[in-house]
Formats: sequence, C-alpha cells, structure tokens
Amino acid sequence: MNRQTRAVLTSYEVSPAVVTGCHTENFFRLLLRVVTPVMSGPYTVLKTREGMGMSEQVRERTPQVIAAEINSYKVSSGRIQLTCAVEIGRRLIEAKALLPHGEWGKWLEEYVEYSQATAENYMRVAREYGQAGGDSPEGEKAKSETFPILSYSQALTLLDIPEEERAEFIAELDIENMSVRQLQRAIKEREQARQEKKEAEQESRELQKALEGEKEKNSQLEKERDGLKLKAGELEKEKQGLKQEVAERKAENSRLKDKQLFKNNEKLRNQLTAAQIKNATHKAAFKMEALERAFKEVVYELGLLVKIDKNVHGEYQKNLRKFLLKCLDEKVGD
Repeated sequence: MNRQTRAVLTSYEVSPAVVTGCHTENFFRLLLRVVTPVMSGPYTVLKTREGMGMSEQVRERTPQVIAAEINSYKVSSGRIQLTCAVEIGRRLIEAKALLPHGEWGKWLEEYVEYSQATAENYMRVAREYGQAGGDSPEGEKAKSETFPILSYSQALTLLDIPEEERAEFIAELDIENMSVRQLQRAIKEREQARQEKKEAEQESRELQKALEGEKEKNSQLEKERDGLKLKAGELEKEKQGLKQEVAERKAENSRLKDKQLFKNNEKLRNQLTAAQIKNATHKAAFKMEALERAFKEVVYELGLLVKIDKNVHGEYQKNLRKFLLKCLDEKVGD
C-alpha cells in the first residue's frame, strides 16, 4: 500500500489494516460503501454505515479526500456513466482550486492516474452537464440526469454539438446501442449536412440576390425602353415635321426657280434684243460709212466730169438729185 493510499484512508479514519491484501478494485468498492460524500460548501459530512457504532463526523475537504472520491467513482462500474463523469469533473475542479500552483499535474498522476488532458475533459463534461460550484445540488442533478443513458465518452463526444441542439440530436439516435465511433460519424454527418445546408442557404441567398439584381436590371431596362419609345415618338414627330418643311421648301424653291427662270428668260430676251440692235446699228453705221464714201466718190467723180463735159456732168448731177430725193421719200426700216 503506497503513501498516497494510506493518506486517503487516514483522512477517512479507516485503518489500513482493514483493507490490507484487498484487490485495488475491491478496496475502492469497500471505500465507496463505507463513506458517502454529501457536498456542503467547503466541508463534507461523512456518514458511516449503520451498525458500525461510529458517530457522524465533519471533515475538511482536502485534495486527498477528493482523490479518494474520484477513485471510488472510477471503480463503481466498468463503464463510466454521465452522472459519474460529472461528479468526477466537479471534484477535479475542486481539487485544482485547492492545490498550490504547479502541483496539479503531479497530483493527477499520483492520486487519480489521469493526464492533464483527461482531467480537462472531465472538467469540461462537469461544466457542460452539471454545476461545478455545487451551490444547487437539485439543479445539478436535474441537469446531469437529462441524458442518463450517456456514457462519459459519448457525453464528451457530444460536446461538439451546441447545448441548445444536443437533446434534439440525441433523441434522433439510438444512443444506447451506438459506439463512440458511430456517434462521431453521426456528428460528422450532421456537421456535413449542416454545412451543405448552410452552403445551400448561402447559394440560395446569392441566387436570390442575383435574381433581385436581374429584376432591378430588367426594371431599369424597361424604364429605358419606355424612355426610348417616347424619344422615338418625339423623333418621329420631328421627322414628319422636317419632311413637311422639306416639302414646303421644295415647293418654295420650285416657285422661286420658275420665277428666276422667267427673270432669266426676260433678261436673255433683253440681252438678245440689245445684241440685235447693236448688230443692226453696226451694220447701219457700216452701210452709212460705205454710202458716205460712195457719195463722196460720186461727188469727186462729178467734180472731175464737170471739167471734162459740163453737159454730162449736169445730167449725172440731175440723176443724183433724183436718187437722193427718192431715198428721202422712201420709208426707212419697214
């Protein structure tokens, strides 16, 4: 029997000779039957078995006493149920608060044979499924017994499920006949389903957002289309107005063209008349010049003839006068 075991027995005033030679498991079963811890603040009331003749005693809580209680829960059954795990976790929390700094790991190894990771898991279970402070035993009992069929390993595994969803999740499973591996697989499948649902919801929100965006675009396009229709109507009216204006201008241009053509024709006629007059004048002037030269030549010849033959000269002079008088009597330019 080691020093730690003797210290535990001494704290309960149990003689080491009583359990000398007992198997470890039988020893702790005996210890569990002999002492029943009842939490009451920082002290524990230890009640002896009936018929042993020992009076009720009050003992201060120590890490050794707590270790004995933890070990009694460990050997109470082969499979640690949730209620036992909660009690173990509560006592680990209590012992850690009592131990000096730096002694926690050593105490776990020597007195309860737990690693710090295992102890932390038990304390997590106690915090999650029971009240670690022990201020309300009734409330703690009701909370830890919500899932009485759970083992410690199952309860630890179920910590991955949010507390508000845990009861519903357990109700959907045949938890009593499931191994921890099967439970882990169920949790993984649940998480995958939740993730797929989350992704589907996210995709749905994105699609809804995209749909709203498309609706907004369509609404904007419809407004733009209506605006374009209105603009097209205005442009059509403007086009018809321009066509009418072009037609009116064409008609006006035609009238102006006809008027201008008339003026041009009149001008051409005037120019032609002037040209004809000028031509006739030039011809008349030319003829007059020719006539004047011929008359001068006749006068000159008559002057020569008078010197030669006055009678012949007189005859030609007489004929010249008749010719000139005849020309004066005739109408010029009929």
